[in-house]
Amino acid sequence: MVAANFSASLLQPEDKVFLFRLYGTFAAPLFVMLAGMMVVVTGARHGTFPHYFERGLLIVVCGCLLDVLVWRIYPLLGYDVLYLTGLCIPIVHLLSKACRITARIVIIGLLVAFTPVLQMLFEYREELISVEIASLSFRDYLRLLFSESTAQRLLLDGWFPVMPWLSFAVTGSVLGSLYTQGYSFVSKRFLASGITILGIGVVLWLAQNPHLVIRDGYSELFYPPSTGYLFTATGLIFLGFYIVERTRQLAVHRVFLKLGHASLFMYIFHQLILVFIITPLGFLNNQPLAVFIPTYLVVIAVMVAAGHILDRIKQKHKNLPFIVRFVIGS
Repeated sequence: MVAANFSASLLQPEDKVFLFRLYGTFAAPLFVMLAGMMVVVTGARHGTFPHYFERGLLIVVCGCLLDVLVWRIYPLLGYDVLYLTGLCIPIVHLLSKACRITARIVIIGLLVAFTPVLQMLFEYREELISVEIASLSFRDYLRLLFSESTAQRLLLDGWFPVMPWLSFAVTGSVLGSLYTQGYSFVSKRFLASGITILGIGVVLWLAQNPHLVIRDGYSELFYPPSTGYLFTATGLIFLGFYIVERTRQLAVHRVFLKLGHASLFMYIFHQLILVFIITPLGFLNNQPLAVFIPTYLVVIAVMVAAGHILDRIKQKHKNLPFIVRFVIGS
């Protein structure tokens, strides 16, 4: 996700080769799927709807603040991943309480099946231009916010629209339910499921041959999110679960574990680095790939170090204010 987000402004267009685009393409579905999974896994401790509604709302607020204070654009128009995540959390909680695993799998199927139909009926819009605060009056912004165009961005063709990205969160809830019931992610059945879903996805993706675009510099391969992509991403994530569980004793996992323990902070942190440190330097913008990769690796190292510092802070200070604990993942 960091590589994909940084490449929009730091990597020159001619170096956004297919392999690089592929590398940054599957972080977002993993992020959303883990959010859905954790709603179910933590349900034993926080089993009430108000708890998850509050968390979801706070994540949406974080998305709004990032748009306004960091990117200087009007919020709730393009629907970045924080908006999707905040919306998914209470929805997934309700579905996990009201629907058995089988019913949720049916819901996933419906989301996946209806997405291309809606994309065709309402015409998936490739253009997605951020609206700078300085360029539009607040009254005109409100008119735009409550328009059909913005509603379509939320549901169908924003950065991360409900159709079909909610399917990843619901899939995460299924994995969370299986996990709490003692299901092993290192079982041969789970491995076979991952390989099968991945195989179906690759075949569908190649057969569909979707017209993949670069949106405002962002080069992930899910603009638009095709059925083949959804299957491919899900299969790869399943295989990732299997591999990590099989190799969980390796020290390399412990190095990066702290990033996951403070995922919201890390998402905000890497954008702050980009906007307020790297971009003002000027000479790091529009880099060739050979320069971009070291820049990216340095930022990852800084984030890992920050994660370990946060872990020490959380161990020493157990009574931090709620909002601080929410942001740093305590």
